[in-house]
Amino acid sequence: MIGSILIGTPFRFLASLSFLMFAGYCVYFDNKRRNDPDFKKKLRNRRRHGQSGTSTPTGGAVHLSEKDIETYFMTQIQKGEGLISSGDIEGGVDHLINAILVCSQPSKLLQVLQSTLPMEIFTMMLVKMHALESSERSSPVIVDDDGINALE
Repeated sequence: MIGSILIGTPFRFLASLSFLMFAGYCVYFDNKRRNDPDFKKKLRNRRRHGQSGTSTPTGGAVHLSEKDIETYFMTQIQKGEGLISSGDIEGGVDHLINAILVCSQPSKLLQVLQSTLPMEIFTMMLVKMHALESSERSSPVIVDDDGINALE
């Protein structure tokens, strides 16, 4: 019983000291934040830039016509087919996924790709698309730099 009291006392002391240090840290930086004259300006600017909607990595919104999307779609299909035929399967799959993402009827395109691609490549594409879909829930999808440049 005496041993548990002696072990518990230093633990309580360290826990209390840690809490007090954390609280002091919070109070110090809160005070520093409140006394900063530019804080509200910086906060407003961050909120404005964060609410700009769909944007490219450069910050500007992209407005595309159907012709631009169709051109991008065909370019991605051609690049994907070319890379797969030359042996760069992962690069080709990435381009095919980009084409599927902008396709107006992705289920029909997937059926065509399933019938034309070898099963290993089609399966790899589905796995990558699933990973992309699950990461999409946590962050927005950004098309690769080549695709953005082709669209602009």
